[in-house]
Amino acid sequence: MKGKEQLSVNWILDAVAFDSYHDELAAAVKRYGHSVVSLNRPSPPYQWDDTGNSYRKAFPPGSCVVTHGDVDLVRRVLEDGIWTPGAFACVERFFCSHYYAHLGRFLLNRDYIMLPYAELPRCQEFLFSTLGRDDTLFVRPDSPLKLFTGMTIAQSTFDRDYEFMGFYEFPIESIVVVSSPKQIVAEWRFVVADRKIVTGSQYVDRNEKVLRIAEDPNALAFANSVLESGFEPDPVWVLDVCKTEDGQYHLLEIGGFSFAGLYACDKDAVVQAVSAVAQRIHSAKHSQS
Repeated sequence: MKGKEQLSVNWILDAVAFDSYHDELAAAVKRYGHSVVSLNRPSPPYQWDDTGNSYRKAFPPGSCVVTHGDVDLVRRVLEDGIWTPGAFACVERFFCSHYYAHLGRFLLNRDYIMLPYAELPRCQEFLFSTLGRDDTLFVRPDSPLKLFTGMTIAQSTFDRDYEFMGFYEFPIESIVVVSSPKQIVAEWRFVVADRKIVTGSQYVDRNEKVLRIAEDPNALAFANSVLESGFEPDPVWVLDVCKTEDGQYHLLEIGGFSFAGLYACDKDAVVQAVSAVAQRIHSAKHSQS
């Protein structure tokens, strides 16, 4: 449990975005002597604004706070800057165009081309001849904000697939990552705090969704090899590893802790590690004041 000399960490949890484990995480926060406020998205117009029970009233300015919720709430907390650290979600470092430069050798989609979404139709012949496999390509957004879900597109149905991606109405100049399609058989998510993996969860096994603590030693070893590269996009972040049908392990993607699902990760381990980082950051900032 939290020692008396330690600073209490105040957790803001989105009660809707991660409702499958909200109660479990909230209980862990309380177990370690910290405070927790659960928020529901405000009434119409359904924005995290200043009307009604504003999220800004959750804790006093200057508090040590960690937010875990949808990306809109997390970004607003960071932009406000009224708490420290507020959230762990340095969004610009989770763009593919940023972290690929550091972790390219570990990537599943290491054979990639980046270009504006609007250029896909003009470049389709080149892309399919260069990266296509069995009449298909894999396309995902550069942005970590999930402008659309990564998907395979077929040359025979290109127009329909391209229109489907555009359904989400993101700017046409948005960068997308195009790669050859791969056959993934398993996926894991690991939580990283202070350059160490503190817990992990498997969430895909043979194309089936699963929720269980990560137990594959090879997946963990591969995740640790990524950490050994020295790249640290945030003091706390998540790292997704996958296994392909040939038995090899690869980096699927990385993301911000505060807006990433925790699946079956050990919530006690998460609260302990993340709270410790938040305490250190808050104390360092206020010792300089």
